[in-house]
Amino acid sequence: DNVIKETSVEEVENDYIVNKNTKVFHNYGCSGVNRMKEKNKKEITATRDEMIKKGYKPCGICKP
Repeated sequence: DNVIKETSVEEVENDYIVNKNTKVFHNYGCSGVNRMKEKNKKEITATRDEMIKKGYKPCGICKP
């Protein structure tokens, strides 16, 4: 039998750096974070899907 088992993908929580001004989220170590003003930086722990549901966009550089 060629039975394909469906595996559930577990969403993993990550620590992201968000830009409160542009609503873009970044992985730690992204060069985009270095260009951000300190007042716009915020740390958030969430899954990628949660970040998008909250209205944040993934960074085009680090593609979290």
